[in-house]
Amino acid sequence: MSDTKISALPAAAAAADADLLPVVQGSGGGAVTRRASLAQLRTRLLADRPVHVRDFGAVGDGVTNDAPAIQAAVDAMAASGGGVLQFGPRAYRIASPVVIGSVSVVLQGAGFREGPNVADGTWLTVDTTGFTPFTFTGTSARGSAVRDLAVRQAHAGAQVPGWTPTDYDFVFRVQDCLGSVDFENVFLCGVTRGIRIDNSGRFNLEHIRGQVYDTGIEIDRAFDIGRIHHVHFWTFVTSDEDVVAYQQANMDAIVLRKVDGVFIDNIFTLGARSVLRLASSASGVTTKAYVGSLYADFARHGIWVEGNGVTALVANATMQGEVFGSGGTSVANASGIRIDGNNARLQVGNLRIDASESNAIRVEGTGNRLDVFSFRAQGYNRLNNGSAAIHLANVASGTPNACHLGSPALLGNGNSGPLLNGSTNGFVALAGPAGRIDRPGVMVGGETTGLFAPSSTELAAVADGAEVMRATAAGNVSLGGPDATPGMRVVRVASTANALEARSAIAGQPVSLTASGTDSSVSLNVAAKGTSGVLRLQVRNGTGFEVTATGTPGNYVRATAAGPGGTPTLNAQGSDTNVGLTLSPKGTGAVAASAPFRLPTYTVAALPSAATYGQCLAYVSDGSSSRRLAISDGSAWRWADGTVVA
Repeated sequence: MSDTKISALPAAAAAADADLLPVVQGSGGGAVTRRASLAQLRTRLLADRPVHVRDFGAVGDGVTNDAPAIQAAVDAMAASGGGVLQFGPRAYRIASPVVIGSVSVVLQGAGFREGPNVADGTWLTVDTTGFTPFTFTGTSARGSAVRDLAVRQAHAGAQVPGWTPTDYDFVFRVQDCLGSVDFENVFLCGVTRGIRIDNSGRFNLEHIRGQVYDTGIEIDRAFDIGRIHHVHFWTFVTSDEDVVAYQQANMDAIVLRKVDGVFIDNIFTLGARSVLRLASSASGVTTKAYVGSLYADFARHGIWVEGNGVTALVANATMQGEVFGSGGTSVANASGIRIDGNNARLQVGNLRIDASESNAIRVEGTGNRLDVFSFRAQGYNRLNNGSAAIHLANVASGTPNACHLGSPALLGNGNSGPLLNGSTNGFVALAGPAGRIDRPGVMVGGETTGLFAPSSTELAAVADGAEVMRATAAGNVSLGGPDATPGMRVVRVASTANALEARSAIAGQPVSLTASGTDSSVSLNVAAKGTSGVLRLQVRNGTGFEVTATGTPGNYVRATAAGPGGTPTLNAQGSDTNVGLTLSPKGTGAVAASAPFRLPTYTVAALPSAATYGQCLAYVSDGSSSRRLAISDGSAWRWADGTVVA
């Protein structure tokens, strides 16, 4: 056989894999003819090229079970190091499980045309229950992906009141990969459950669309940051009111259980029990979830927090809770945000909630804190039973629930429902931490004017850089300057029952300082400080009355008012048995009376001891010779002429 003439080779009707074929390399005088088998040529030509499911027997007629052929392709790729497994624009029926566990494989579809039924592009159809169509498992499957294909499940039940979907398992399960398996541009068309990822972080779910009846995406045990964005669940298959009613009672678009950090953005769902459900598992709860934009339409709850200790930050959320097709009726127990766990920390930037049957926000449990910068509620309190826009459960024991608003809430069409429900020890604070609903706070000001906390038990106010007020948890208040040198200080004693009231007055009336309290009679003490302290009453810009003491007072003066017909008195009081009363003018001034001075009256027999009342005057009612004025010389009472009174 010639090495240079192709025509010298024998004719062959059809070449087999083992047949040798001539291959001419070069041209002209330098051309060389070489021999290669058909199998060798095929291997070289197809090396490193994507594998197609049809190469392993997949039919794609929507009737044949193509799962065994897909599994055979995956197994073959495992032997060659993985790669891209292509699906043509056909309908591939999946009636048995496909497991990807020992190699990284990209399931690459040919796109799809959105619609209620199998159409152009790549479609995977499922009509058999009791198995998981696609499972990615083990660390060797990390890096796998599912792209550009649609999934359609068959549901035989008539769409009538009480309709339920066929109980299919999740279409895709990612199990124990400890790393990323991505989903991009996947259409879940009439699917009971979509994607479940367990013990596998760093996932990326992008452009997930469709109509899901039970669970769209569920994540558990994700210990590294995952991403879910551009999710659009809508009535692609049917807008039948009985089907959507099932979704509003049962469907959770995104369920997060034990997830340590996840980025979620551009989420839209129409017809759901919840759009974002922050639940729990035996491994824990979701912490540090970040949500960009979330829109819940015809949903019972936009965000539903079930787990204890959940933490999440949401930038923007819009929620509407009407029954689909009802013309405005709210879903029973609908609330845009509902918290059933304890000690949750949920922060929301911009929040709008419409059409809530009772409360736009409902917080149960204990120790929960919700921070909302900008809050708008429209059409809450639809039952017209006094429901509040924000309902915080009363906490019998433990930490009360709290809601902090960064700006005043914008409430509308709430049938005059209040901002916060009564009969609760929970509180709403504005521009927090600014106070409680029963002790409203003040909007925080700028750098040099506003509120600050000197300690965990104190609240103070500063104006132009200077402290002007401080209040403590004990109820003490300092006003007009720093706490050490205030202008005025109010000190509250333990178990206070009586208090001091300062009252203003209308024109023409005096202001007052009054003792008040639970006691029927309450005294009022005004005290100076120290041994030299002086108490003064000022009138007309001068001292009108002054009280001082020569030492620590034991004896004092009491002024007693009297009723009509009575006479006011000035009495000496104190600890001594006998206390005198001295009127002392200043300098050469005299003690004067504006009316006749009345002396005490005695009979001769009743005159007190002269020794006790030396240099004192008395009027004697029964003296002789009209002698009535008696003077004590310290040893005897004498008449004015010096005669001893007898």
